[in-house]
Amino acid sequence: MDKQVDMLGYVGLGVTALGAIASAVTGQVLPLSVASTIGVGCNVFSRKQSEERLIDAFNVQQEKIESLYTKVDANHGELKESMVMSKADFGNQVEDLKLTLNERLTNIKDSLDQNVSSLNGETKEIKEIVSNLRQVEILSQELRVKPDSASFFYERGNSHSKLGNISGAIADYTEAIKKDGDYAEAYHKRGILYLDSGAKQKAVDDLRKASLLYFEKGEIDSYHQAREMSKNVHEIGSHGNGSNGKMLIGTKLFS
Repeated sequence: MDKQVDMLGYVGLGVTALGAIASAVTGQVLPLSVASTIGVGCNVFSRKQSEERLIDAFNVQQEKIESLYTKVDANHGELKESMVMSKADFGNQVEDLKLTLNERLTNIKDSLDQNVSSLNGETKEIKEIVSNLRQVEILSQELRVKPDSASFFYERGNSHSKLGNISGAIADYTEAIKKDGDYAEAYHKRGILYLDSGAKQKAVDDLRKASLLYFEKGEIDSYHQAREMSKNVHEIGSHGNGSNGKMLIGTKLFS
């Protein structure tokens, strides 16, 4: 279209030039109206073409603008949908994180509770061990002052037994019996330790002696306990029970 407009301009210019040449050749002046009319017509046509060109350009730009608006609206919708989905995903991630953290905290708390319980048990056991060790030391000092005290030997034997020092406990119970031949509790405790050690005959002898002494002192409950233990020694052995079963009997008797 630009070329067409340019051509029209050139045509108008050419017509004007031809008019001037014709006037010069003939020596006559062409009527001004003819030349003007031709020039004005060309100019009007040129302006019309320019207006059409501007209108077309405007329409093209308008279409581009409308296309851009359409794209912006589409992108805005997609962006909004993406933001909604991202927000939902983020919310789900937050909830999952909360659940995971709560689960971990619960597991940590349970583990801490177990560790605390275990430590409390160990602490209690250590305290008992320390207490028994102190008791052994105190009784040992007392025996230096009163070496003939059967009760001191018996009590120290109990502390040795709680510490797991079986041989030391048997030795102290034996000393207590030497100091006091009627010490029923010493016979009873030593009989239980003999039973735990596998010396069944010694265990039976001590338990029978203890039951007899209990009976003579009128301690009927202790008498029945020692008597039943002496009777069950062979039964325990015949059923193949180990030291755990025998220890249970001793624990029940003196719990």
